[in-house]
Amino acid sequence: MKERVRSAGSILLVDDEVNILNALNRELHSWASGKGIAMATATSAQDALLLLGERADEVAVIVSDLRMPGMLGSDFLLEVRERWPDIITILLTGFSETEQVMKAVKAGIFSYITKPWDPDYLRSELEKALEIHDIRVQNRLYRTTLEEELRWAGEMQRALLKPRAEGITGMDFQSSYEPMPGLYCGGDYYDLVALGPGRYIALLGDVAGHGLKAALVTGILRAVIYPEYIRTIGQRRFSPSAFLGWLNDRMSFELSKTSGLVITFFAGL
Repeated sequence: MKERVRSAGSILLVDDEVNILNALNRELHSWASGKGIAMATATSAQDALLLLGERADEVAVIVSDLRMPGMLGSDFLLEVRERWPDIITILLTGFSETEQVMKAVKAGIFSYITKPWDPDYLRSELEKALEIHDIRVQNRLYRTTLEEELRWAGEMQRALLKPRAEGITGMDFQSSYEPMPGLYCGGDYYDLVALGPGRYIALLGDVAGHGLKAALVTGILRAVIYPEYIRTIGQRRFSPSAFLGWLNDRMSFELSKTSGLVITFFAGL
């Protein structure tokens, strides 16, 4: 027997005894209706997996029996954890087989409740499980948003760090930039600027740390180095030491209120 999940935040009850499912539905009906929570049932782990295959995104909590024909509740909950890690699972059983209970614990069950159950305790555990499910979903959304922003920041950084190698003749120049996996951006700085025939400046820097903070500082470096110094050189002699002294003073002023920041930098002519 299967019942389709009708709304987000549903609770799925899995037990091979129909009278147990009916009793759970009766005891939880008023509480669930008051909170807008839908109830779904399955009389086997196989039916529950079929239901989850269609509507897993709507299931917040699973309450499963342990000893069921075809597939034990412990094996079922292990598969749920592997395929749908956001779902909170509760084991409700009248048996205390140590090996199977340990397997369920390995599956990351939130709670272990014995039959016959205390209705108030069951509702309390379900409320806590629903809260944890909401936290898991929100954390996943936050991680997704953060990853998208880091990916965008990495694309922008690559565009900003494209070396100004135009006008350089007699040599080949290539760059390779690989930020830390998962962060997409970092504190690396590199540039190559032509000053005239046979003369070019090579710049290489690193902001200590990873991620957005370091990438933001490299953006500041990019915003000040070329417009404020390199572009104004003209026919003057470029001195790496004079440039680095200027850059040190300029960034110390720009980041005077930022503590614990270290930037290393190389300039060569």
